[in-house]
Amino acid sequence: MKRFITIHRGDNASESICQLVTRKLTEGGMVRDEHQPELVICVGGDGTLLKAFHEYIDKVEDVSFVGIHTGTLGFSTDYTQDQIDDFIADVLTKQPIIDEKRILEVTLKNTTKVSHYYALNEVRVENIVKTQTMDIHIDDSYFETFRGNGVCISGQYGSTAYNRSIGGAVIYPGLDLLQMTEISGIHHRHARSLGSPLVMNPHTTIRLTSDSFDHALLCYDHLHVHLDSIHDITIRNSDHIMRFARFKEIPHITRLNALF
Repeated sequence: MKRFITIHRGDNASESICQLVTRKLTEGGMVRDEHQPELVICVGGDGTLLKAFHEYIDKVEDVSFVGIHTGTLGFSTDYTQDQIDDFIADVLTKQPIIDEKRILEVTLKNTTKVSHYYALNEVRVENIVKTQTMDIHIDDSYFETFRGNGVCISGQYGSTAYNRSIGGAVIYPGLDLLQMTEISGIHHRHARSLGSPLVMNPHTTIRLTSDSFDHALLCYDHLHVHLDSIHDITIRNSDHIMRFARFKEIPHITRLNALF
């Protein structure tokens, strides 16, 4: 990897680290290339990595990501701000192991338009203004009518993010799965849904339909769009893959321990 770019979280310390990394890597023979990077270096936390992922979503097949932790949550980052010298030496001298992660694809439909969105962590259909009623179909088969705030769909990578905070299962690496977790489902004798996370194979297609998604949001990672005119939402694994460049090995248990 010869071409790189740095992206930081916006604070002075992260910006200074980006400047240092850029100087050291260019002195080591690498080239800063904003338009066609091979390596995207994210300085901050998990939020910075998501920002970088969406910034380079159109080039995601051609780039790999690596993180330096300066924020509050660094589950996906491999280095801390005290390990900058190690990071620079590793990037200049080592061939990374590429760790591939699935990307979620969302298709929104109304009577006149079809739109596509992509997420690394999770996709949520959520309504905090009123009870959201929606029919859920799994691979074209009717599954249930859900009533509540919404649902969250995530893959293995995103299982440790928002999904975990609402009681979803943490999926271990190597298990290529999809998961749907309810957000504040309503359960009484007139309205009842599964009431627990549903884990599915990676080729599953989830379709959400409703007469009205008014006031609801599609939240994809840290971004969102309004669903007022939408009646049909499809979520599946994309054909695209996001790649982490792992220059050193960190056990997954060590990453999980950093969350709590």
